[in-house]
Amino acid sequence: MHESASTFTHSADFDPQGDFKAFLRSVPARWGVYLFADADDQPVQLLCVKNLRASLKRRLGGEETIGLSKRVNYRELVRRVHWRRVDSAFEADWIYYEAARAVFRQTYRGMVGFRPAWFIHVNPETRFPRYVKTIDLSKGGLLLGPVEDKHVAARLIQHLEDAFDLCRYYSILVEAPDARACAYKQMHKCPAPCDGSISIDQYRGMIQWSAETLIDPAPMVRDQEQRMRDAAAELRFESAAKIKSFSDKIGQLGRGPFRHVRRLSDFTFLTIQHGPREQTAKAFLITSGRIEEVLGLIAIRDSIDVPGLLRCVLSRLADQIDAPVDEIGAERIGIVAQHLFAAKSRHGVFLPIGDIDERSAAKAWRDLRKQTREPEQEGEGVVKELQSIQS
Repeated sequence: MHESASTFTHSADFDPQGDFKAFLRSVPARWGVYLFADADDQPVQLLCVKNLRASLKRRLGGEETIGLSKRVNYRELVRRVHWRRVDSAFEADWIYYEAARAVFRQTYRGMVGFRPAWFIHVNPETRFPRYVKTIDLSKGGLLLGPVEDKHVAARLIQHLEDAFDLCRYYSILVEAPDARACAYKQMHKCPAPCDGSISIDQYRGMIQWSAETLIDPAPMVRDQEQRMRDAAAELRFESAAKIKSFSDKIGQLGRGPFRHVRRLSDFTFLTIQHGPREQTAKAFLITSGRIEEVLGLIAIRDSIDVPGLLRCVLSRLADQIDAPVDEIGAERIGIVAQHLFAAKSRHGVFLPIGDIDERSAAKAWRDLRKQTREPEQEGEGVVKELQSIQS
């Protein structure tokens, strides 16, 4: 079997002359990712469905065909089925991605339909630093995100430029210190490193300051609120109004569309997702572009073994080796980001590793129980589908 064998946990041979009902009973009538293979165990079709048994009944019953111009009967071609049970949308997306990457190595990127993770990038150490939006997570410097899409990334950059009076015209900045300043200098909205009003070293400091504030805005917000109170107490109302305006802008960081922004190196989560039955869950560890299932959780008297969960997570973290995020890791981060920004009604609970303690882990279990479980599906319920047959 090809590389995808490590993705799937079960397989069954299909004999079109055999007992079809017995074959169907050997597979669960539940959500799963599965692969059809031919007599040489070569991939035919990869699917994610809500009811594996119903899907196999439909596709191997003799009526269903593959292809648009060239009709091929599944029953005549398929000789083996590889599958893996999944129990949540997050797990389904992850397993489907891993299987597609293994089966369709050359083409899967244009076929799976997952969105990339958008970050903003800046390197304060470069000669003329600036923020840019990117999906390339191999860059040096600071990668800050994720945000939901390129439009939010552009809004975040504009927000930082406005809040910290950063240069808006990079083509002018690179001529520093001999450039002619733009209108933002006259509006007192830029300190004009371009014409030497401040040094490039000072401007790099402003970039570093803005990045640090974006990563953790709370201390800056507290400091500005205190400054505003002090100014008001001294009847410096104009100064207090300016400080309030700046504080309001800083306060938007870490909230709303910017709520998940962090250093790429800090993109580490524990996510708790629904398990195969009521009162069960699965825990997944997300670190540096890797995803792994670390524990299956069973509730006892409506609670879970939180200390045991934390011990397991810390043990796995101790085994992790820091490494740059490669292209595959960036794709996995994209899958996680997609769920971070999805509706919270059924997409599990994500806890940043740095925020995990017994209280937050116990709350995550309670929050998961409030979410809607995926309903049982009578039909196959196709979620995703790829085929290798050339029509």
